[in-house]
Amino acid sequence: MEISVIVRDYCSKYVGEPYSFIADRILEDGASTLSHRHLRRMIAEYYEQYNAPPIQADSNTTVYTYKGEQSIQSLEDALSFFKVDTTIWDVDKYICNSWDSQSNGNKTVLYQVKLTLVRKKCSVDVFAVKNEALKHIKSLYPKKVTGGSKEVVVVLSDLHIGAEVARTHINQHFDVSVVVDRLAEVTAIVNSKKYESVSVCLLGDFIESFTGLNHANTWHELAKHGHGVEVIITAYTVLHNFLNSLNNCKGVYMVSGNHDRVSQKLDQDPTGSVGTLLAFMLDTKSSLNVVFSPLILQQEIDGIFYILTHNHYNISKGDIGKVFWEYGKQGLYNVMLGGHYHSRKGKRVYSEVENNLIDQANYRQIAVPPIFTGNFYSESNGWSSSSGFVMIENNGCGKPNVFDYSLR
Repeated sequence: MEISVIVRDYCSKYVGEPYSFIADRILEDGASTLSHRHLRRMIAEYYEQYNAPPIQADSNTTVYTYKGEQSIQSLEDALSFFKVDTTIWDVDKYICNSWDSQSNGNKTVLYQVKLTLVRKKCSVDVFAVKNEALKHIKSLYPKKVTGGSKEVVVVLSDLHIGAEVARTHINQHFDVSVVVDRLAEVTAIVNSKKYESVSVCLLGDFIESFTGLNHANTWHELAKHGHGVEVIITAYTVLHNFLNSLNNCKGVYMVSGNHDRVSQKLDQDPTGSVGTLLAFMLDTKSSLNVVFSPLILQQEIDGIFYILTHNHYNISKGDIGKVFWEYGKQGLYNVMLGGHYHSRKGKRVYSEVENNLIDQANYRQIAVPPIFTGNFYSESNGWSSSSGFVMIENNGCGKPNVFDYSLR
């Protein structure tokens, strides 16, 4: 093996160690017969020629090392030498040593530097985002009409505004124009029934991603302006136009979904601040009664008690009877509404068998179909369904008539 390759391998193996230490290891292992002095010179030349790239300990930690004659005597020198982007990285540790060296009768100063960086924590000022978004909001004046004699609850989930997904084997192309078209179809169906009062339940996942980093490849399936403040503005515009198009819309009830966070990880924003912001915007700039909860929302509408959640928390994944007992209202029929699964499947209860229908004498759980049908990831896991929404009426005896509509 060529001595240059041997030197490279040992330098990579003993990153941050002195030249003499690396030379000792080479000689002890019998990897070379060159003199200790010759090996030290070759190691120095290697570091000078190949300013070794940083060691990626993980996605949040980076280590830079250097040995050579470049004068690095302070942290500022090191940050400049390694071209560190201080808007992304914080300094965790910094070590700098220097010593005199004799080579061919010439005295030189050698420097050894080790710089450990950690990625800055991402933080979002929700109020700043809110103020920026409010600059673009137009006042909402819901259309009022007369006629009709019934009340209805319209339930929608999983809009995923900002996603732009190519056609798959069973899913059509999807972008915000598809959302607008499907909501227009919802409006046409609801208005054709001439209800006296319309209540709208929105079950979360209003956007695909605020950061573009919900998953490693999320950014591959985002529209050009499908993240950050712009996706919130788009989502608000779509929702307020939809609500404004519904005749006799009296109330809006909203919960957040797992995609409605303003952070990369769910545990950094478990309450889904995008949902909070959209609810604030809709409530502030309209005459609608907007009620919001990040986890679970309880509301009596036309003699039926509704429990709303997105379904991504464990509260909706265990004993559903316990949930109805703790969050429901005795004496009324209780309906639990959830989305998240991109499927009309039911939930497990009292057994390990999937797709049980939770429909008891006094309560029922409904998995609402999505507006966004899915992508390659959901299709590969069997979570894609046809797009749709649900309408619920009181049958006159305090029990729900449930209508599941499929959309184009």
